[in-house]
Amino acid sequence: MRWIIGDIHGMLKPLVTLVTEVRRRDSASHLIFVGDYVNRGPDARGVIDFLLKLDSANFVRGNHDDLFDLIINGQCYAENAARGDRVAAFLWFMKYGLDATLLSYDIDYAFVDSLTERCNPDLLDRLAMGIPESHRQFIRNLPAVYEENDLFIVHGKWDPDEPTESPNLAARLDKQPGRRHQLLWGRFTEDEIPRLKAWRRTGYFGHTPVSFYAASLRMQHANDVPQMIPVIGKKMVLVDTAAALGEDGRLTAYCPDNGHYIQSDHFGNLVVK
Repeated sequence: MRWIIGDIHGMLKPLVTLVTEVRRRDSASHLIFVGDYVNRGPDARGVIDFLLKLDSANFVRGNHDDLFDLIINGQCYAENAARGDRVAAFLWFMKYGLDATLLSYDIDYAFVDSLTERCNPDLLDRLAMGIPESHRQFIRNLPAVYEENDLFIVHGKWDPDEPTESPNLAARLDKQPGRRHQLLWGRFTEDEIPRLKAWRRTGYFGHTPVSFYAASLRMQHANDVPQMIPVIGKKMVLVDTAAALGEDGRLTAYCPDNGHYIQSDHFGNLVVK
């Protein structure tokens, strides 16, 4: 079966716990990741090392991965507020956990800290040399979308009024690169979750922690206190359950083939339902 795994953000222990349990339950599992492998959490290097060793797995690009790509490879997929400026991207995402990612690669803290005061492309080239080439290529080669006949997976958002077929998303994005920003950075509004979509397929998304959609969570919990679980809407499922954002965060693997999901908590413990 297929299992769609939410935003990891450098949280290696929850990732290992989750994948181990999915593979224990389903030895033929196909894993598909929605992006954001780096930043915030303490072990982005360990996360990518682990992902590179997986078989039967696909990976989608997240906005954090796209900025990391710009910083270490000088290229990114979507327009963003840094406007292609590596220095601006570095300074911007130092506020969003980039320092934790760099430290996981044993890059000297004093050097990283000094870049917040004096940063230029040459120094970023030196910084990038501390990232293994296999990791740099993993980030560089991340696709923006994963598609099958019955589903599609992107990190951020696809317009509810925009079809996803004839042509498919990949073809649309090639011809209309202006859509790429929303794909990685866009967020659904609360009222877009239950509304009808122009999609024949179901979409699966990360990027926005499910706690952002408190009203939808309360509806799913029948007015009980909402927990960090996937938000299920009309032809869409949101799977970012905030593994790195706090002690109540979880990492989720959602199975589109049966509607079940498995979770590990912020500390790497299996969540028993």
